[in-house]
Amino acid sequence: MVVHAGVFPAPPERCYRTARRLDLLGDPVIRTLLRIRSLPQRFADRLAGEGDATAATSQTFGLDDMVRYGWILLGEDPNLEVAFGQIGRPWKAVGASSGPAVTQGGFAGFDRPGFAKIAFALRVDPHGATSSILTMETRVALTDAESRRRFRRYWRLVRPFVALIDRMALRLLTEELGAVGYRRTADR
Repeated sequence: MVVHAGVFPAPPERCYRTARRLDLLGDPVIRTLLRIRSLPQRFADRLAGEGDATAATSQTFGLDDMVRYGWILLGEDPNLEVAFGQIGRPWKAVGASSGPAVTQGGFAGFDRPGFAKIAFALRVDPHGATSSILTMETRVALTDAESRRRFRRYWRLVRPFVALIDRMALRLLTEELGAVGYRRTADR
């Protein structure tokens, strides 16, 4: 589980709306990291004659774009919380996000060996009269021992970059809202 949170001087509704429309590709470092991660898939797509269809070559990449890239909207309580899920094999260079198709209702119970179930949630809670606490949480459940082993190796490599992207996303939100900063609450 990875959790990052920040306190922002904006009411929850404004904080939530701003976070929902935040474009991560607007930051050159995040854009570069996402492009590096997508290189093997982009190369495979070109070989197959499919062109560049990955998130890192898109015009935007934010929460509202996630469904386009294989994530399932698991639920939303408007202006409070949204959750997305994805089943895949992130340790694979190509086809990392291409897992079996499941419905919103089938996500939690999916247990076919060889996969990772990744859930991402963004939540905004009031903090005093005019501020908000925004929390981003990512959880991963592996469906078997071999997947856990593969994911651990993969996670050792990408963990610092994922944490950097999360921190930079909070900084982008800080800039959008004119906030004073954020704090990291957990990274396990």
